[in-house]
Amino acid sequence: MNAIYTWRTIKVLEKGYDMKLSELNHLLRRGVEEKDIAKSLDMDPKSEEFKKLIRNARYMGKRPRRSKVNMTTEEYINLRKKGLQVREIARIKNIKLRTLQYWKSIHGVRDKDLIEKGILPKTCLTRGAKK
Repeated sequence: MNAIYTWRTIKVLEKGYDMKLSELNHLLRRGVEEKDIAKSLDMDPKSEEFKKLIRNARYMGKRPRRSKVNMTTEEYINLRKKGLQVREIARIKNIKLRTLQYWKSIHGVRDKDLIEKGILPKTCLTRGAKK
């Protein structure tokens, strides 16, 4: 250990293999060098196993980023005009169906309204809609 660490950091480093993932995360947040962590775990800092362990500790407790819908309302309407179902559009855009439904509600896009305006044919009615 080349750097000067707090007593808690030293205690965690002394645990070695008994170190928990949350404690490893603490060390990384405190700026402990990876070579010091690897030394306390008796691991090679360049090994794939150690890199995976560090990666898991860094992202512990973080939620994955939400997918963003990169689509305009016009693009959605054009895809619906082609006869694609909402589920197929979600698959093409690589998003969850629920995310696309939420996006539609935020942007005020309702298939029922588009059919009433004559933009979409009546065959585009989704299941459960009034005919």
